[in-house]
Amino acid sequence: MADSRKALNALPSLRAFIMDLSQGGFSSSRGFPIEFTVRGPDWDTLTRSAAELKKRLDESGSVVDVDTDYKAGMPEIRVYPDRAKAYARSVSIRSIGTTVNAMIGGVRAGLFTDNGRRYDVRVRAETRDRLAADDIRKLYVRNLRGEMIRLSEVVDIKEQPTLLAITRKDRERSVGVFANVAPGKSQAQVLTDIEKLGKEVLPDGYHIVLSGSSQTFKESFQSLLFALVLGIIVAYMVLGAQFNSFIHPFTVLLALPFSFSGAFLALLIFDRSLNINSMIGLLLLMGLVKKNSILLVDFTNQRREDGMKLREALLDACPVRLRPILMTSVATIMAAVPTALGRGAGSEATVPMALAIIGGVMVSTTLTLFVVPAAYSLMSWFESTKAHVSAASVIRAANEAERLAAEREEARA
Repeated sequence: MADSRKALNALPSLRAFIMDLSQGGFSSSRGFPIEFTVRGPDWDTLTRSAAELKKRLDESGSVVDVDTDYKAGMPEIRVYPDRAKAYARSVSIRSIGTTVNAMIGGVRAGLFTDNGRRYDVRVRAETRDRLAADDIRKLYVRNLRGEMIRLSEVVDIKEQPTLLAITRKDRERSVGVFANVAPGKSQAQVLTDIEKLGKEVLPDGYHIVLSGSSQTFKESFQSLLFALVLGIIVAYMVLGAQFNSFIHPFTVLLALPFSFSGAFLALLIFDRSLNINSMIGLLLLMGLVKKNSILLVDFTNQRREDGMKLREALLDACPVRLRPILMTSVATIMAAVPTALGRGAGSEATVPMALAIIGGVMVSTTLTLFVVPAAYSLMSWFESTKAHVSAASVIRAANEAERLAAEREEARA
């Protein structure tokens, strides 16, 4: 895209805007990663503010291919009566309007009939006398005293481009702005900068509303954050039911912060942004990295139920569970390596997700082997003394009671 942009913009009298169709999604708009509308009540103020905002975006270097849907049309001449001057010369506003309409637009002066058809007879100034703004200034208007007053003495004339169309969004006048994210920049950060820039540039009563792909990205990002939080809550509830404890789920979930930090570190090292795909990788990490903690905590609980003390159970469980933890982690990392090395079509979507998985699993596995046993030892202070009375312990106690009862019967016999 960068090469195409450079080559096309090198052509004289041509300005190219490159669009990646794969980022269009299912939105009905143009499909640019950055899309928003500037909205407000007055059209002139709105167009000036949108132009200033577009200029600031071009200068920021965060975006490329900045474009807008505001298109100026043919020049338009506007005649503004000066009421004070008109009053001083006894000229009515109606006379000014009638004169301009008659000389420039023309008025119907009569009808004539030809072959049974009637035609309007319109009278106006000759073509050479009504082509420029100065021609309007040369017109004369009659005042209330019957005097002829030059029109330039009682009106102000301004020439400006007219609009091909006035767009509205949600009953507000709006100007759309579109752009691509510059290489090395994050879409989320660019959208945040645009909202801050809008507060600086736009006057009161004017605001920025994200639309198209930008709105979809923001909504999807919020949904992923909600899914992330909800996943943690559901995972805690399931683990609480599995371990029959409020403490052990917290110990298991300690692996999540390490996985997130590893994912962020991998994205930073390989210069990838935190986007929708990398967020999906974080969601996958929630299910991948908990299994290391579950293996350690569950096996430690079994050793404690067998009668071992806390320290002995940890020292026995960690070496035994080291091999399965490393085997599953290495298998997960190796499965994500081909995706992380991908260079084909669509790799820009899958590479951030694979990098997040690889970085999160590596850091989480390394730190889990040290942090989870330490946290387990510290959190044991909050456990109930009856927390490790298992079914196996109850069966062993029942068997011991039966054995003692049998010995008493034999002694009596």
